[in-house]
Amino acid sequence: MSSAQHKLKHTNRKRLQSNTVRRHSENYNFVGNKLSGLTLRWGQTLQENPEVAPWPELADISISNRCSKGCDFCYKCSTADGDFLSLEQYSEVLKQLISPKWGPPFQIAIGGGEPTEHPELIEILKTTRKLGMIPNLTTNGENISATHMRAFRKFCGAVAISETSIDPDKIKPLLSQMRKAGVCTNLHFLLSRRSLQTAIGLLRGDYNQLLQGLNAIIFLTHKPMGRASPNDNLRFDEEMKFFLSLVDKPSSGIRFGFDACFVPLLLKHTGIDSRFVDSCECGFFSVYIDEKMNVKPCSFSTGSEFLFNLSDYSFNTIWQIRFEQYRKRMNQVCTNTCKVSNMCRGGCIFHESVNLCKHNN
Repeated sequence: MSSAQHKLKHTNRKRLQSNTVRRHSENYNFVGNKLSGLTLRWGQTLQENPEVAPWPELADISISNRCSKGCDFCYKCSTADGDFLSLEQYSEVLKQLISPKWGPPFQIAIGGGEPTEHPELIEILKTTRKLGMIPNLTTNGENISATHMRAFRKFCGAVAISETSIDPDKIKPLLSQMRKAGVCTNLHFLLSRRSLQTAIGLLRGDYNQLLQGLNAIIFLTHKPMGRASPNDNLRFDEEMKFFLSLVDKPSSGIRFGFDACFVPLLLKHTGIDSRFVDSCECGFFSVYIDEKMNVKPCSFSTGSEFLFNLSDYSFNTIWQIRFEQYRKRMNQVCTNTCKVSNMCRGGCIFHESVNLCKHNN
Protein backbone atom coordinates (compact mmCIF):
# COMPACT_ATOMS: atom_id res chain seq x y z
CA MET A 1 0.00 0.00 0.00
CA SER A 2 1.35 3.42 -0.94
CA SER A 3 1.73 6.17 1.66
CA ALA A 4 -1.11 8.10 -0.05
CA GLN A 5 -3.42 5.07 0.14
CA HIS A 6 -2.48 4.49 3.78
CA LYS A 7 -3.19 8.14 4.60
CA LEU A 8 -6.57 7.99 2.83
CA LYS A 9 -7.51 4.78 4.66
CA HIS A 10 -6.49 6.33 7.99
CA THR A 11 -8.48 9.49 7.20
CA ASN A 12 -11.59 7.48 6.27
CA ARG A 13 -11.29 5.45 9.47
CA LYS A 14 -11.05 8.60 11.58
CA ARG A 15 -14.05 10.10 9.74
CA LEU A 16 -16.09 6.95 10.39
CA GLN A 17 -15.14 6.94 14.07
CA SER A 18 -15.95 10.63 14.54
CA ASN A 19 -19.38 10.10 12.99
CA THR A 20 -20.25 7.02 15.05
CA VAL A 21 -22.13 7.28 18.35
CA ARG A 22 -21.62 4.41 20.80
CA ARG A 23 -23.29 3.69 24.14
CA HIS A 24 -22.67 0.52 26.06
CA SER A 25 -23.83 -0.75 29.44
CA GLU A 26 -24.74 -4.14 30.88
CA ASN A 27 -28.26 -4.33 29.39
CA TYR A 28 -28.14 -1.68 26.68
CA ASN A 29 -25.95 -1.23 23.63
CA PHE A 30 -26.39 1.37 20.89
CA VAL A 31 -24.43 2.27 17.77
CA GLY A 32 -25.48 5.03 15.37
CA ASN A 33 -23.79 6.35 12.24
CA LYS A 34 -24.36 10.06 11.65
CA LEU A 35 -23.59 9.85 7.94
CA SER A 36 -25.98 7.04 6.97
CA GLY A 37 -28.52 7.35 9.81
CA LEU A 38 -28.16 3.62 10.53
CA THR A 39 -28.75 2.70 14.18
CA LEU A 40 -28.38 -0.62 15.97
CA ARG A 41 -29.63 -1.50 19.45
CA TRP A 42 -29.29 -4.70 21.48
CA GLY A 43 -29.26 -5.96 25.06
CA GLN A 44 -26.89 -8.34 26.82
CA THR A 45 -26.85 -10.40 23.61
CA LEU A 46 -27.76 -9.58 20.02
CA GLN A 47 -30.99 -11.57 20.47
CA GLU A 48 -32.20 -9.43 23.40
CA ASN A 49 -34.08 -6.14 23.21
CA PRO A 50 -33.29 -3.52 25.88
CA GLU A 51 -36.36 -2.28 27.72
CA VAL A 52 -35.27 1.34 28.07
CA ALA A 53 -32.32 3.52 27.09
CA PRO A 54 -30.30 5.19 29.85
CA TRP A 55 -30.60 8.38 27.75
CA PRO A 56 -32.86 9.13 24.75
CA GLU A 57 -31.57 8.27 21.31
CA LEU A 58 -33.91 10.81 19.72
CA ALA A 59 -35.49 14.04 20.92
CA ASP A 60 -38.52 15.42 19.08
CA ILE A 61 -38.55 19.21 19.61
CA SER A 62 -41.35 21.56 18.60
CA ILE A 63 -39.71 24.93 17.93
CA SER A 64 -43.05 26.70 17.54
CA ASN A 65 -46.79 26.33 17.44
CA ARG A 66 -47.02 28.80 14.58
CA CYS A 67 -48.35 27.81 11.16
CA SER A 68 -50.36 29.94 8.75
CA LYS A 69 -52.05 27.04 6.88
CA GLY A 70 -54.75 26.18 9.45
CA CYS A 71 -55.14 22.55 8.30
CA ASP A 72 -58.21 20.75 9.63
CA PHE A 73 -56.09 17.71 10.60
CA CYS A 74 -53.55 19.62 12.73
CA TYR A 75 -53.23 17.74 16.01
CA LYS A 76 -51.58 20.77 17.68
CA CYS A 77 -54.12 23.42 16.62
CA SER A 78 -51.25 25.55 15.33
CA THR A 79 -52.19 29.12 14.41
CA ALA A 80 -50.67 32.04 12.49
CA ASP A 81 -49.79 33.75 15.80
CA GLY A 82 -48.62 30.68 17.75
CA ASP A 83 -45.72 30.70 20.22
CA PHE A 84 -42.04 30.34 19.31
CA LEU A 85 -39.29 28.58 21.20
CA SER A 86 -36.52 31.18 21.15
CA LEU A 87 -32.99 30.36 20.07
CA GLU A 88 -31.84 30.94 23.65
CA GLN A 89 -34.48 28.54 24.99
CA TYR A 90 -33.66 25.99 22.29
CA SER A 91 -29.96 26.15 23.19
CA GLU A 92 -30.85 25.57 26.84
CA VAL A 93 -32.96 22.55 25.90
CA LEU A 94 -30.09 21.04 23.91
CA LYS A 95 -27.62 21.62 26.74
CA GLN A 96 -29.95 19.79 29.12
CA LEU A 97 -30.10 16.93 26.61
CA ILE A 98 -26.34 16.40 26.81
CA SER A 99 -25.57 13.81 29.46
CA PRO A 100 -22.09 13.90 31.11
CA LYS A 101 -22.03 10.10 30.83
CA TRP A 102 -24.02 9.27 27.68
CA GLY A 103 -23.55 12.39 25.58
CA PRO A 104 -26.33 13.94 23.47
CA PRO A 105 -29.22 12.19 21.69
CA PHE A 106 -28.21 10.74 18.33
CA GLN A 107 -30.65 12.95 16.45
CA ILE A 108 -33.06 15.84 16.92
CA ALA A 109 -36.40 15.82 15.09
CA ILE A 110 -37.43 19.45 14.59
CA GLY A 111 -41.10 20.19 14.07
CA GLY A 112 -43.82 22.65 14.91
CA GLY A 113 -46.06 24.31 13.91
CA GLU A 114 -44.26 25.04 10.69
CA PRO A 115 -40.47 25.27 11.27
CA THR A 116 -39.80 27.42 8.20
CA GLU A 117 -41.96 30.18 9.74
CA HIS A 118 -39.53 30.39 12.68
CA PRO A 119 -37.29 33.47 12.19
CA GLU A 120 -34.28 31.73 13.80
CA LEU A 121 -34.60 28.33 12.12
CA ILE A 122 -31.21 28.41 10.42
CA GLU A 123 -29.44 29.36 13.66
CA ILE A 124 -31.35 26.54 15.37
CA LEU A 125 -30.06 24.04 12.80
CA LYS A 126 -26.53 25.42 13.10
CA THR A 127 -26.63 25.24 16.92
CA THR A 128 -27.84 21.63 16.81
CA ARG A 129 -24.87 20.58 14.69
CA LYS A 130 -22.45 22.64 16.77
CA LEU A 131 -23.53 20.74 19.89
CA GLY A 132 -22.93 17.38 18.22
CA MET A 133 -26.47 16.40 17.21
CA ILE A 134 -28.01 15.72 13.79
CA PRO A 135 -31.15 17.78 13.09
CA ASN A 136 -33.93 16.36 10.95
CA LEU A 137 -36.87 18.54 10.04
CA THR A 138 -40.52 18.15 9.01
CA THR A 139 -42.17 20.89 6.95
CA ASN A 140 -45.32 21.43 4.91
CA GLY A 141 -43.04 22.62 2.10
CA GLU A 142 -44.95 25.87 1.49
CA ASN A 143 -42.30 28.42 2.51
CA ILE A 144 -38.95 26.85 1.63
CA SER A 145 -36.55 29.47 0.31
CA ALA A 146 -33.17 29.07 -1.41
CA THR A 147 -31.57 30.03 1.91
CA HIS A 148 -33.49 27.26 3.64
CA MET A 149 -32.35 24.78 0.98
CA ARG A 150 -28.70 25.61 1.55
CA ALA A 151 -29.11 25.27 5.31
CA PHE A 152 -30.92 21.93 4.92
CA ARG A 153 -28.09 20.62 2.77
CA LYS A 154 -25.43 21.82 5.19
CA PHE A 155 -26.95 20.90 8.54
CA CYS A 156 -29.82 18.39 8.24
CA GLY A 157 -29.61 14.63 8.03
CA ALA A 158 -32.91 14.64 6.15
CA VAL A 159 -35.97 16.83 5.56
CA ALA A 160 -39.50 15.39 5.49
CA ILE A 161 -42.39 16.89 3.54
CA SER A 162 -45.68 16.39 5.39
CA GLU A 163 -48.67 15.53 3.17
CA THR A 164 -52.19 14.08 3.33
CA SER A 165 -52.58 13.83 -0.45
CA ILE A 166 -50.37 13.79 -3.53
CA ASP A 167 -50.65 16.99 -5.56
CA PRO A 168 -48.36 16.71 -8.64
CA ASP A 169 -48.31 20.49 -9.13
CA LYS A 170 -46.80 20.92 -5.68
CA ILE A 171 -44.76 17.79 -5.04
CA LYS A 172 -42.99 17.48 -8.42
CA PRO A 173 -41.27 20.91 -8.47
CA LEU A 174 -40.55 20.73 -4.73
CA LEU A 175 -38.81 17.35 -4.97
CA SER A 176 -36.90 18.58 -8.02
CA GLN A 177 -35.61 21.57 -6.06
CA MET A 178 -34.65 19.36 -3.10
CA ARG A 179 -32.76 16.97 -5.39
CA LYS A 180 -30.86 19.80 -7.08
CA ALA A 181 -29.95 21.22 -3.66
CA GLY A 182 -28.67 17.82 -2.53
CA VAL A 183 -31.17 17.50 0.33
CA CYS A 184 -32.10 13.99 1.48
CA THR A 185 -35.91 14.11 1.35
CA ASN A 186 -38.60 11.90 2.87
CA LEU A 187 -42.37 12.01 2.60
CA HIS A 188 -44.38 11.94 5.84
CA PHE A 189 -47.81 10.81 4.70
CA LEU A 190 -50.70 11.08 7.18
CA LEU A 191 -52.60 7.82 7.15
CA SER A 192 -56.28 8.48 7.80
CA ARG A 193 -59.65 7.19 6.63
CA ARG A 194 -59.82 9.79 3.86
CA SER A 195 -56.22 9.32 2.71
CA LEU A 196 -56.10 5.51 2.76
CA GLN A 197 -56.86 5.13 -0.96
CA THR A 198 -53.93 7.39 -1.81
CA ALA A 199 -51.74 5.40 0.58
CA ILE A 200 -52.77 2.24 -1.28
CA GLY A 201 -51.68 3.96 -4.48
CA LEU A 202 -48.30 4.77 -2.94
CA LEU A 203 -47.67 1.10 -2.10
CA ARG A 204 -49.07 0.00 -5.45
CA GLY A 205 -46.49 2.14 -7.25
CA ASP A 206 -48.94 4.61 -8.79
CA TYR A 207 -46.69 7.54 -7.88
CA ASN A 208 -43.26 6.01 -8.52
CA GLN A 209 -42.38 8.32 -11.40
CA LEU A 210 -43.72 11.43 -9.68
CA LEU A 211 -41.76 10.72 -6.48
CA GLN A 212 -38.52 9.83 -8.22
CA GLY A 213 -35.50 10.57 -6.03
CA LEU A 214 -37.45 10.40 -2.78
CA ASN A 215 -35.48 8.70 0.00
CA ALA A 216 -38.45 7.07 1.77
CA ILE A 217 -42.14 7.32 2.63
CA ILE A 218 -43.10 7.22 6.30
CA PHE A 219 -46.78 6.60 7.05
CA LEU A 220 -48.02 8.46 10.15
CA THR A 221 -51.17 7.29 11.93
CA HIS A 222 -54.01 9.82 12.26
CA LYS A 223 -54.74 10.74 15.90
CA PRO A 224 -58.00 12.46 16.95
CA MET A 225 -56.33 15.37 18.70
CA GLY A 226 -56.44 19.14 18.24
CA ARG A 227 -58.34 19.94 15.01
CA ALA A 228 -58.05 16.34 13.80
CA SER A 229 -61.50 14.72 13.73
CA PRO A 230 -62.34 11.24 15.08
CA ASN A 231 -64.31 10.80 11.82
CA ASP A 232 -60.94 10.37 10.06
CA ASN A 233 -59.77 7.59 12.37
CA LEU A 234 -58.55 4.47 10.58
CA ARG A 235 -60.80 1.42 10.68
CA PHE A 236 -59.98 -2.25 10.40
CA ASP A 237 -62.13 -2.86 7.33
CA GLU A 238 -61.63 -4.40 3.89
CA GLU A 239 -59.80 -1.31 2.65
CA MET A 240 -57.36 -1.54 5.56
CA LYS A 241 -56.89 -5.28 5.00
CA PHE A 242 -55.99 -4.60 1.37
CA PHE A 243 -53.51 -1.91 2.41
CA LEU A 244 -51.87 -4.36 4.85
CA SER A 245 -51.65 -7.00 2.12
CA LEU A 246 -49.65 -4.52 0.01
CA VAL A 247 -47.17 -4.05 2.85
CA ASP A 248 -46.06 -7.64 2.24
CA LYS A 249 -46.07 -7.31 -1.57
CA PRO A 250 -45.57 -3.66 -2.51
CA SER A 251 -45.15 -2.58 -6.11
CA SER A 252 -43.57 0.69 -5.06
CA GLY A 253 -39.90 1.16 -5.82
CA ILE A 254 -39.64 3.56 -2.88
CA ARG A 255 -38.66 2.49 0.61
CA PHE A 256 -41.39 2.93 3.20
CA GLY A 257 -41.93 2.71 6.94
CA PHE A 258 -44.48 3.44 9.67
CA ASP A 259 -44.73 5.30 12.94
CA ALA A 260 -44.91 3.35 16.21
CA CYS A 261 -48.70 3.71 16.48
CA PHE A 262 -49.15 1.46 13.44
CA VAL A 263 -46.75 -1.24 14.64
CA PRO A 264 -49.34 -3.49 16.39
CA LEU A 265 -51.23 -3.89 13.09
CA LEU A 266 -47.99 -4.60 11.23
CA LEU A 267 -46.92 -7.23 13.72
CA LYS A 268 -50.27 -9.00 13.72
CA HIS A 269 -51.41 -8.74 10.10
CA THR A 270 -48.28 -8.72 7.94
CA GLY A 271 -45.29 -10.97 7.47
CA ILE A 272 -42.86 -8.25 8.52
CA ASP A 273 -39.84 -9.52 10.47
CA SER A 274 -40.56 -8.54 14.07
CA ARG A 275 -36.84 -8.45 14.87
CA PHE A 276 -36.57 -5.21 12.88
CA VAL A 277 -39.67 -3.49 14.28
CA ASP A 278 -39.87 -1.44 17.47
CA SER A 279 -42.97 -1.09 19.57
CA CYS A 280 -43.71 2.38 20.95
CA GLU A 281 -40.38 4.03 21.81
CA CYS A 282 -41.82 7.16 23.41
CA GLY A 283 -40.45 7.71 26.91
CA PHE A 284 -38.27 4.60 26.51
CA PHE A 285 -35.90 5.55 23.70
CA SER A 286 -37.25 8.92 22.56
CA VAL A 287 -38.76 12.06 24.10
CA TYR A 288 -40.83 15.09 23.07
CA ILE A 289 -40.25 18.71 24.13
CA ASP A 290 -42.67 21.45 23.08
CA GLU A 291 -42.26 25.16 22.43
CA LYS A 292 -43.01 25.94 26.10
CA MET A 293 -40.21 23.61 27.25
CA ASN A 294 -42.67 20.97 28.46
CA VAL A 295 -41.23 17.45 28.37
CA LYS A 296 -43.61 14.58 27.52
CA PRO A 297 -43.16 10.99 26.32
CA CYS A 298 -44.47 11.98 22.87
CA SER A 299 -46.21 14.77 21.00
CA PHE A 300 -49.53 12.91 21.24
CA SER A 301 -49.49 12.65 25.04
CA THR A 302 -52.63 14.09 26.62
CA GLY A 303 -53.28 15.43 30.11
CA SER A 304 -50.69 16.64 32.62
CA GLU A 305 -49.87 13.38 34.42
CA PHE A 306 -46.72 12.80 32.36
CA LEU A 307 -45.90 16.44 31.55
CA PHE A 308 -42.90 18.08 33.23
CA ASN A 309 -41.44 21.52 32.53
CA LEU A 310 -37.70 22.11 32.32
CA SER A 311 -38.09 25.14 34.58
CA ASP A 312 -39.25 22.79 37.37
CA TYR A 313 -37.08 19.72 36.79
CA SER A 314 -33.80 18.94 35.09
CA PHE A 315 -34.07 16.70 32.05
CA ASN A 316 -32.02 14.07 33.86
CA THR A 317 -34.60 13.96 36.67
CA ILE A 318 -37.48 13.74 34.19
CA TRP A 319 -35.93 10.91 32.17
CA GLN A 320 -34.53 8.89 35.05
CA ILE A 321 -37.27 9.38 37.68
CA ARG A 322 -40.41 11.22 36.56
CA PHE A 323 -41.06 8.96 33.56
CA GLU A 324 -40.99 5.77 35.65
CA GLN A 325 -44.76 5.75 36.29
CA TYR A 326 -45.41 6.24 32.60
CA ARG A 327 -43.15 3.30 31.73
CA LYS A 328 -44.93 1.08 34.23
CA ARG A 329 -48.27 2.06 32.69
CA MET A 330 -47.01 1.32 29.19
CA ASN A 331 -45.54 -2.05 30.10
CA GLN A 332 -48.92 -3.72 30.14
CA VAL A 333 -49.17 -7.29 28.97
CA CYS A 334 -50.89 -7.34 25.59
CA THR A 335 -54.30 -9.05 25.80
CA ASN A 336 -54.18 -10.25 22.20
CA THR A 337 -53.17 -13.82 21.50
CA CYS A 338 -51.23 -13.30 18.27
CA LYS A 339 -47.84 -14.82 17.63
CA VAL A 340 -45.95 -11.59 18.35
CA SER A 341 -47.85 -10.29 21.39
CA ASN A 342 -44.63 -10.29 23.40
CA MET A 343 -43.22 -7.66 20.99
CA CYS A 344 -46.03 -5.13 21.52
CA ARG A 345 -46.67 -2.79 24.43
CA GLY A 346 -50.40 -3.15 23.90
CA GLY A 347 -51.04 0.06 22.00
CA CYS A 348 -51.40 3.75 22.82
CA ILE A 349 -52.49 4.66 26.36
CA PHE A 350 -53.49 8.17 25.24
CA HIS A 351 -55.68 7.43 22.20
CA GLU A 352 -57.62 4.20 22.55
CA SER A 353 -59.28 4.65 19.15
CA VAL A 354 -55.99 4.14 17.27
CA ASN A 355 -55.50 0.71 18.85
CA LEU A 356 -57.08 -1.16 15.95
CA CYS A 357 -55.16 -4.33 16.81
CA LYS A 358 -57.04 -4.63 20.11
CA HIS A 359 -60.41 -4.69 18.40
CA ASN A 360 -59.82 -7.46 15.89
CA ASN A 361 -58.56 -10.49 17.81
